Amino acid sequence: MATAMSVLMLILKVAGGLIGALILLMIVLGAGSNLLRSGAAPTGDMIAVDGDRRLHCICKGPESAPLVLYDAGAFGIYTDGWWLLEELSKDHRICLYDRAGMGWSDPPPDGVRPDPDWHVEDMRRLRQALGQDDPFVLIGHSMAGIRLHAYANAYPEELRGLVFVDAARPQTIDPARIEQFVPWMSRILSVSGFFARIGVTSGVALFMPDELDLPADQARDKRRSIAAVSHHKATKTELLAAAAAWPDASWRSESRAEELPVFVFTNSAGGGANGTVADASISVTGIGNVTVLPDESHVSLLNQTNALLIARDVRTLTQGPTDD
Repeated sequence: MATAMSVLMLILKVAGGLIGALILLMIVLGAGSNLLRSGAAPTGDMIAVDGDRRLHCICKGPESAPLVLYDAGAFGIYTDGWWLLEELSKDHRICLYDRAGMGWSDPPPDGVRPDPDWHVEDMRRLRQALGQDDPFVLIGHSMAGIRLHAYANAYPEELRGLVFVDAARPQTIDPARIEQFVPWMSRILSVSGFFARIGVTSGVALFMPDELDLPADQARDKRRSIAAVSHHKATKTELLAAAAAWPDASWRSESRAEELPVFVFTNSAGGGANGTVADASISVTGIGNVTVLPDESHVSLLNQTNALLIARDVRTLTQGPTDD
């Protein structure tokens, strides 16, 4: 018995040592990675949208072409829409941006609750700063779906159409689930923020798979965001703000998205959360589609191959149907 106990203690000691060594390795690698990136400059332009506050934004394509704006998911940044930019810039003016506090962008002003309605106004401020006043196509991935619905409810006349990429639909989310999910996710983000502060997440980011096969600069920016304490903090603040706005928000119980052309891309059978929105939209506008790609992940729906499919549907919105 004593021998067995000794062996067990030895195993636990070795395992503890290995875990400690792994954490130390992540910290060392993270510190080195942070040092190498510390002098990096934003990839795109820093656009003043509210006094001196700036949003990081990359626009590409003819300035006179129809505007497309991409809004990333809860923990995402501009890089997630990179292949959309590469394809759609051939005949559209497409802009990718980092929301306030995310990626390279400045944080929201003090005292502001950055809920979906506030982010809608920030998108409008960004469009104004870019000199873009015409109706535009808004693409959103994951939790950006909530902001797409918020925009459609508040300013449907400013939208040419919506593209939901495996995106959330607030009207179908159970409030009880929100009450359970938000405190749990808030704690997770507090822990991840701590690990970011001591350099662990920066080391981990070096080994994370790149499902989008991004170019070097965009892959670097993605890793930088994962490593940044400010990014974890902004994600948590955004989550708590959305939860606080949830009970009384118009987009929680109603949707005007069905009055607009809607396209959906998802890996879920039946069209996912917004499939019925697209169906209703087609009956109203005569334009729309649901594309189900069951072999793709939540992230890989935005890869280079699928960007071609999404671009096809955006062109249907702006140029009309084709025979392809």
